[in-house]
Amino acid sequence: MKILLFSIFFSVLVATSALATEKFSGKVVTIIDGATLDIAKPDGQIERIRLFAIAVPQAGAKHAEAATKRTTSRCHQWDNVAEVFPMGRGKDGVAVARVIVGQEDIANVLAKACLARVNMKLCREQFTPECVGWNAWELQCRDEKKGLWAE
Repeated sequence: MKILLFSIFFSVLVATSALATEKFSGKVVTIIDGATLDIAKPDGQIERIRLFAIAVPQAGAKHAEAATKRTTSRCHQWDNVAEVFPMGRGKDGVAVARVIVGQEDIANVLAKACLARVNMKLCREQFTPECVGWNAWELQCRDEKKGLWAE
């Protein structure tokens, strides 16, 4: 039993450290929507990144443009320089990551602006404590009926 627990712990530790070593700094080249960005890696390769544990309205939906503008504004304010912390890949193969611009996670920026929903189940599965703050913003927005919860 102890050997099984140790091997599970070691596997999780190796997987977590492998993800952590893949972080990179890059230049935001295109903002597809509030939660999807194309970022140029140091080698010049462009990678499409979807924000981890955040959902914004789809194009054409109410507040979709506001989410895209908020992300665009944040990126431009900091010369489009981003720190990317990969968290895996979505079912469609698109990279999922935490993206930090100007020392603040874009997910936090969107949650604070009442323009994003937080997937706390995914946050718990990935052991991501930053999600607690994002969720607190979402709950406050819901209580105050702002942004996505205005109606």
